[in-house]
Amino acid sequence: MARGSKSKKVVLKSGKVVYRTTVDTGTDPVSGKRKQKLLTADSPQELDQMAVKIMADVARGTYFEPEKQSFGEYLSYWLDAYCKPNLGPRTYQEYESIVDKHIKPSFLGNTPLSKLLPVHIQKYYSEELTSGRKDRKRSLGSGLTGSTVLHQHRLIKESLRHAVQWELLNRNPADAVQPPKKERVEIETLTKEEVNTILQATKDTYLFMPTYLAASTTMRLGEVLGLRWADVNLKDTDDAFLSVTQTLKQIKEGLQFGPPKSKSSKRRIDLFPEVVAELKAHQKHQAKEKLEAGPIYQNHGLVCCRENGAPITPSNLSSHWSDVARRVLGRDAHFHMLRHTAATMMLERGEPIKRVSEMLGHSSIAITGDIYQRIAPAGRRHAALTLGAALFGSE
Repeated sequence: MARGSKSKKVVLKSGKVVYRTTVDTGTDPVSGKRKQKLLTADSPQELDQMAVKIMADVARGTYFEPEKQSFGEYLSYWLDAYCKPNLGPRTYQEYESIVDKHIKPSFLGNTPLSKLLPVHIQKYYSEELTSGRKDRKRSLGSGLTGSTVLHQHRLIKESLRHAVQWELLNRNPADAVQPPKKERVEIETLTKEEVNTILQATKDTYLFMPTYLAASTTMRLGEVLGLRWADVNLKDTDDAFLSVTQTLKQIKEGLQFGPPKSKSSKRRIDLFPEVVAELKAHQKHQAKEKLEAGPIYQNHGLVCCRENGAPITPSNLSSHWSDVARRVLGRDAHFHMLRHTAATMMLERGEPIKRVSEMLGHSSIAITGDIYQRIAPAGRRHAALTLGAALFGSE
């Protein structure tokens, strides 16, 4: 209940006796004043139960009154009621960050849900494109990219879809909004010589095997760091492979093992002989480290780990890797460029895009084509020569 408030016995005109009190339900984001709700019940016990429930919901940020709540308050409710139980921790935290850092502090977050119009959302997108940057990567006051605002649009539209489904709105105002277009981002790759330079620079460090695997298998960083020896088959060099069944994710609470990001990300990747030899040597070295560490060794069965078996924090590896690359290459580079480089090299040598897409773990070749269509001239040339041979060449 509100501080100092007590239940009050009230006799209605009908003669019925009820009990009333008020509870705090938060602070008005515009005026800064306390918001209160009047509760009425047939008994002091029922009134107390109602008050306790509302105060608990307010404390959790899940208290919600459709007719009075702002869009920002509705989003907090939606995050807790729908996103938390249905989305992965990392996706949930990404959504929560967008809501807390961008939408709720804006005029859109303060707009009553019941009065939300397409024009409000369209104006919000315009402001985010011109002055929505909230970090230090660009000066404050600069805008977000169209792709970033498009991601916000998808969140807003999905949240309002649930508002319609839950009968809080009659229609979805985001349906009538023109979202920003996704910007084509030119991917960055490394040369063969640069990859070898980094491999030499990371030899005998914890960075080497993650670098080697990403360059030779196209795996993502989380997939590399979540790879277990149980998922690697090295018995037959001519049929050696690994299975991507687990990824290491970094969330607010720490590190977490979980399934790959999508159904298509669960995949088998065949290994060429050089990778098999490198993995076998690494396995022997790791067995020696385990023996030396003794009881303090953390046996997660990971292929890539610290000397004591502990998982490697993705952000630490990524930062350390970029520092090394900058030092030995003389330019900025990031770990994900290894995946792009591997895919590009295969496509440039005429490998069918379907096979490359499967190796990357993309859900469709359309995604692969959209990312890499501008950087595979040799592959296109190979296809043209193949067609020419089929049409005019001799069998």
